[in-house]
Amino acid sequence: MPSLQLLQLTEHGRSLLASKRKTLLLATGIIVAGGTAAYMQSRYSCKRPASFGHYNGLSDNKEEEVSDKVVENDNIVKKSRQKKGGLRSLQVLAAMLLSHMGRMGARDLLALVAVVMLRTALSNRLAKVQGFLFRAAFLRRVPTFLRLIFENILLCFLLSTLHSTSKYITGTLSLRFRKILTKLIHAHYFQNMVYYKISHVDGRITNPEQRIASDVPRFCSELSDLVQEDLTAVTDGVLYTWRLCSYASPKYVFWILAYVLGAGAAMRSFTPAFGKLMSKEQQLEGEYRQLHSRLRTHAESIAFYGGETREESHIQRKFKTLVQHMSVVLHDHWWFGMIQDFLLKYLGATVAVILIIEPFFSGNLRPDTSTLGRAEMLSNLRYHTSVIISLFQSLGTLSISSRRLNRLSGYADRIHELMSISQELSIHDVSSPRKNGSRNYVSEANYIEFDGVKVVTPTGNVLVEDLTLKVESGSNLLITGPNGSGKSSLFRVLGGLWPLVSGHIVKPGVGSDLNKEIFYVPQRPYTAVGTLRDQLIYPLSADQEVEPLTHSGMVELLKNVDLEYLLDRYPPEKEINWGDELSLGEQQRLGMARLFYHKPKFAILDECTSAVTTDMEERFCAKVRAMGTSCITISHRPALVAFHDVVLSLDGEGGWSVHYRRGDSPGLTAAGFNTMKPSETDRKSDAMAVQRA
Repeated sequence: MPSLQLLQLTEHGRSLLASKRKTLLLATGIIVAGGTAAYMQSRYSCKRPASFGHYNGLSDNKEEEVSDKVVENDNIVKKSRQKKGGLRSLQVLAAMLLSHMGRMGARDLLALVAVVMLRTALSNRLAKVQGFLFRAAFLRRVPTFLRLIFENILLCFLLSTLHSTSKYITGTLSLRFRKILTKLIHAHYFQNMVYYKISHVDGRITNPEQRIASDVPRFCSELSDLVQEDLTAVTDGVLYTWRLCSYASPKYVFWILAYVLGAGAAMRSFTPAFGKLMSKEQQLEGEYRQLHSRLRTHAESIAFYGGETREESHIQRKFKTLVQHMSVVLHDHWWFGMIQDFLLKYLGATVAVILIIEPFFSGNLRPDTSTLGRAEMLSNLRYHTSVIISLFQSLGTLSISSRRLNRLSGYADRIHELMSISQELSIHDVSSPRKNGSRNYVSEANYIEFDGVKVVTPTGNVLVEDLTLKVESGSNLLITGPNGSGKSSLFRVLGGLWPLVSGHIVKPGVGSDLNKEIFYVPQRPYTAVGTLRDQLIYPLSADQEVEPLTHSGMVELLKNVDLEYLLDRYPPEKEINWGDELSLGEQQRLGMARLFYHKPKFAILDECTSAVTTDMEERFCAKVRAMGTSCITISHRPALVAFHDVVLSLDGEGGWSVHYRRGDSPGLTAAGFNTMKPSETDRKSDAMAVQRA
């Protein structure tokens, strides 16, 4: 009788299974058709992006041109995809991190390994306990069941603790990675004014601040997560492979491995260049963020001009470019994720079910007909299911690591490029001290001299040709010329901001940059966030002062520039963003007070008194001369001629001329066919010469 009922149930199950197969085939056909239609629609929408509407001030034709250019650029990115992304930058960064981790970093890695191994062992025990629960329930052994429930709860608590500990150690590793990379970047970024050259001279990198402040933490976070997940996958794979081989045939391991490797090989043939796409996305994000930062910085000027329409148009175009690229990225993630989920998740689950059931039909786990045998089968089935699923998950995690590595390589390329260029600009200095008989070099003396110096912009425009001029200590030079003639650029070469293309520069101090003997005061002096005292001693800090600035000394400095009221307006120890508090004239006077504090041998005054009165300007010049500081001044005010011994006039076409105020000065000499010495000696005639220049 039981066998007859079993036969009827079997026949009913077969008919039910047949009907379910038809339903499954129909559903599969619908899903495939829908997926194909969605894929074709996505391809069509990527080739012809949807319009964002009309921008203010942007015509339809211009909008279509921008859209065509964007699509063309995205097509270039698609054509440049490679099936195997270059991981060289990632390998270099990984080697740097390992070599700089130190004992604390090694301790964190060992702790992570220990936690992962303990978690795997407890997970294996939990699977066994849950199998024993099935057996105890089937055999109705209540005391055993209750004891196993308590053990199950304890194991769950321990596993949750280990999981949280693993996340904590992973976060610690991420933070350590970030500290190492940031320190390595800063080591070159703040040497030889690389932070300036990389943005204003070199031009190979845009938005370096995004790579330091955004790409580095993302890279470190994803790298530490990858280490933790792959370490867990390897540990699970080793343990559960050993367990499966201990009670069943090793063929199941080979079947799982063959399927995972085959699915991984199939996915690799379809994998897009996610690294390149991610790198381009970060670049576009940085450009879009920079436009908003620029809008915030120049908001007042834009508001006065009423230029918000144009700025909106520019920002909208850049945002449209970003969105279109992200649409391409989302599209690639969509179709690749569809293939990946099908092979590793859904089809993999079907294969897992087969491998779970098969040993109980013909393998070592086939049960006997006794009650105890059936109870043992339930226990083994629960544990075997856990082993198979864990093996699939661990091997699947390892197989898709290449996709995450490609994403990491996008960040790694940007970070490694920044580090390489920073190191190159830090080490390679064409205006370094003389080497191998090179004509362009910098040497040290107690005067400033230009000998055959050519001033060339980073874009290659020649501003000044073959300048030869000597400024002795105690002499004063006034530089005039039209806008763009190279007045400020001459100081950029003197200070090492721009390379010395040809010629010889002599100046106080060692190195190509400015130093304490040469102090530069620009038209808008830099004001750091800090106290009023911090502004006066900048760029020194309180612990770098040889003679600390006293309160009475600070009062005297501020009185010299008519800023003593700042002591009453602001608390002396309060840190303030002075750029937002002071007007341009007040900032210029504060810059002069800073000059009076440092008392350099030479002072470069670059239109630094343009926002103050003429009387105050003359008073400043008299004060500088009384200090014994030689001035090299850029100004268009004729009144300053009386305080200078010579006028250097630049014509804006590479030529230059020198006008002496009184005869031949022992402190100033010039050579060359284009040197002139006018006969005018009084202040009025000198002013006319400056105006003509």
